[in-house]
Amino acid sequence: MGLHDNAVSADPTRAMLDHSKMSFTASPLSLRIADWIGGRRRPEHGPVLLDRKRVYILPTRPGMVFAAAMLVLLVGSINYGLQLGYMLTFTVVAMALVGMHHTHRNLARIVLRGQSAENVFAGDVVSFEITLTNPTAEPRYALQLSLLLPLRRRTDEQAGHGAPAVWADLPANGLQTARIGLPTRRRGHHVCPRLRIETRFPFGLFQAWAYFQPALSAVVFPAPEADPPPLPATRGGNASGSGVVSSGDDFAGVRPYQLGDPLKRVAWRLAARSEELSVKLFDAPGGGELLFDFDLLPGALDAEGRLSRLTAWVLAADAAQVRYGLRLPGKDLPLGHGADHRERCLVALALHRL
Repeated sequence: MGLHDNAVSADPTRAMLDHSKMSFTASPLSLRIADWIGGRRRPEHGPVLLDRKRVYILPTRPGMVFAAAMLVLLVGSINYGLQLGYMLTFTVVAMALVGMHHTHRNLARIVLRGQSAENVFAGDVVSFEITLTNPTAEPRYALQLSLLLPLRRRTDEQAGHGAPAVWADLPANGLQTARIGLPTRRRGHHVCPRLRIETRFPFGLFQAWAYFQPALSAVVFPAPEADPPPLPATRGGNASGSGVVSSGDDFAGVRPYQLGDPLKRVAWRLAARSEELSVKLFDAPGGGELLFDFDLLPGALDAEGRLSRLTAWVLAADAAQVRYGLRLPGKDLPLGHGADHRERCLVALALHRL
């Protein structure tokens, strides 16, 4: 997958190479040391310059094998008095030392900034947007960005469910935006983990890395129930009032399909003649006003199941363009409609404490 002008994405080929190299900075000991170092850092707001004091460098495993080979070559040259052996050893070692300097310089003086994070539903991937700026006249190559998960979550990462690494090349005096995805499992407030930026350019004998704690966070909404029951009866109008909802007795038309709509409401006959999915709407009495009450849901549902059903109903009511309210233990949201009201309801469901 190639790089775009203003964004970078995960490269599966490079990710496979990264796993095969077994980075020192991803070893358990290095991760614990990184936790200790980063534990003293707070979220960093605004642009952060990676000065030389923040950039660490160590040889990679191929670099250590290379060093051992050079040592054997030097010992052999000493034992047998090989002048060409001396020349070859010192020349190759000098090239490696120059490469070490370039590896460190490839990362130093880059400016990082946390841009934004999008809210998602549990089970989806939350995307953290990081901006990388190169203020120098030298391009930077093969920069790898990855999220450093807490120790309690690294078992998932080792199982293949962690955040994939993102690769970027920075042009001279240029800028790139990297979007790093993190799979989510639970609802709630998710803070962006510490970020590690690493490079092994140009020879792969050394790796330079630095840590950055973006001041980013996202709200993970409860996953909507897969096949929720129809919306409850509307209320709040007179006897002759009616509202258009996604469930009822009298067919009132269709609207475009939106995320969270149950598949059984899809107008499949219309979809067969069109490239877009549509959802059937019905007339419902009561003025089209709904009140979703956590305590009135069936007792067979556990607390998380109730939140999932309420999430599905909020999405369905918003898609049907009816006024609705939400009542949770200790929190009431009045009747409303629109994107802002939907966001407030979803945030309340996501942050509800049981």
